[in-house]
Amino acid sequence: MEQRQVGSTDVRLSAIGLGGAWLGHDLDDPSHVARAAAVLGTACDEGVNWVDTSENYFDAGNESVIGAVLPTLPETFIVCSKVAPGAHRSGGGSGFRPEQVRRACEMSLLRLGRDHLDLYLLHWPDETGVPLEDTWAAMASLVDDGLVRAIGLSNYEQEDIDRCHRQRPVDVIQAGLSLLDYLDDRGLIAWCGRQGIAVTIYDPLASGLLTETPFEEVRDRWVGTPWEGSPFFERLLSDGKAESTRRVQDGLRTIGKEVGASVSQLALAWLLRQPGVTSPIPGTRRAERARENARAAYLQLSDSTLRAIDDLIPLGPAFA
Repeated sequence: MEQRQVGSTDVRLSAIGLGGAWLGHDLDDPSHVARAAAVLGTACDEGVNWVDTSENYFDAGNESVIGAVLPTLPETFIVCSKVAPGAHRSGGGSGFRPEQVRRACEMSLLRLGRDHLDLYLLHWPDETGVPLEDTWAAMASLVDDGLVRAIGLSNYEQEDIDRCHRQRPVDVIQAGLSLLDYLDDRGLIAWCGRQGIAVTIYDPLASGLLTETPFEEVRDRWVGTPWEGSPFFERLLSDGKAESTRRVQDGLRTIGKEVGASVSQLALAWLLRQPGVTSPIPGTRRAERARENARAAYLQLSDSTLRAIDDLIPLGPAFA
């Protein structure tokens, strides 16, 4: 699989990565470790060379499960993790004071069983008053001390990315983007590409909406749960938005039949052709889905097919 450089570092990411959040979170549950091993092993066999996690995913349980599997993978397999400024829906966070950032990195290394992290990111902006310059200097010191190879930001606006980049080059950012969601961030992503900043993409399949899974089945996973009130549900699955989301999914399914590709493969192949995008990180609990997603890296789309995919975007919920 094609590998793409991260900033000016020697880190090279496969065109498709693996979102690790849903691989498992309970190290004492053999089924979680077995699931992570099956998905990671299959992805690796298909040419995927990196996984994304965070201390915030299930109170660091996700890092521990992934760490249990890493010894079965090549030593060169790349790990990206993140430090969070505090607790969020998916778990806790160490904080962004310099000493907290260093301690968080050390604890992530312990859980992952590594002596360094390949990529380390600030998970989302701090709102407690810690100066960004102080936090970014702490991240840079991790590189200087050999604990981290590349550093970056997740969920940050261009102004803050630029502030950090002028202080010490930002190697990578993580942002959301799909045919259904985060479409306004395409300008930011292209700008990062022009600055030599790698961009990894989370939620590239819109939490399963851009897959072969029937629309109603995906929507039913959200209805009746606390997540039904989330911004994601409101943007893509609420009344007045759901039908627009379905139109995009149906359109991709039609195109896929014509070119011999799945909905998810088309969605990922489209992403790989967006200016500035380095590598999307689709997540899955299933090995067969990891294989399908990885093979999107080899999908050659004609100009006419790309235009047909682009023509679906205005039908979607962002334009409803």
